[in-house]
Amino acid sequence: MIPVTLPEPSKFQPRFFNLLFLALFILGTAHLAQKTLKFTGTWAPSSPAQMAEPVTVSIGPAHFRLTGDLVAPGHQRSLSRSEVTRLSALRLILQWPGLTAEEGQLDRTDQGLIVIDLDSNPGRESLRARLEPFFRRLARGGELTGPAGLKILNLSSRGAPVTDLVAFDPARQDGFIARCRLEAPTQSARCHRALRLEAGLELRYRFDQSLLPDWRRLDRDILKRVSDLRIAIN
Repeated sequence: MIPVTLPEPSKFQPRFFNLLFLALFILGTAHLAQKTLKFTGTWAPSSPAQMAEPVTVSIGPAHFRLTGDLVAPGHQRSLSRSEVTRLSALRLILQWPGLTAEEGQLDRTDQGLIVIDLDSNPGRESLRARLEPFFRRLARGGELTGPAGLKILNLSSRGAPVTDLVAFDPARQDGFIARCRLEAPTQSARCHRALRLEAGLELRYRFDQSLLPDWRRLDRDILKRVSDLRIAIN
């Protein structure tokens, strides 16, 4: 009988195969992510240089040229490296009074924070349209005198603190109007204003109630800022 010689035991340990499998998995995932990015054109900025790179966004009938640092964090991934990114809505975060990009950690209780929404599918009834038939009936105590020529309608329950109000300009039929509400005791009251820029395009913005005395400048500067971001595409 021919003696059988068994092979010597391998010096490889099972953990080496685990590490090899993990390395192959990481390489495969990175390759797939690269192909997906190339195919979709998704722009997920992660550096100041990328955030400052201008992109073109189409919202309804309008086109805007802006940088990623103006866009709310949750909306930045909607941007694209392609020639024009077509969206139904976009949210911007700006700092008052310069209406510049928000610096540092986003703080929604910051009194200088302005949140702007551009929406191509508004379909909402305006606050002015609800002023006479709805808000005046709910108001407690009739019209009150507000800051900088505004009138105030208190919508809060009788005897309760004023946590829900409508502020409007009585001098113009289609003038300034905003609803201000205190959502939580730990937050400051926020005001909501909506403007129809044109057919198929609405601008809404939110601001701290403490800025109501600057409502004229606020309205004017926000409209100008949005207008400056707008471009014409043939």
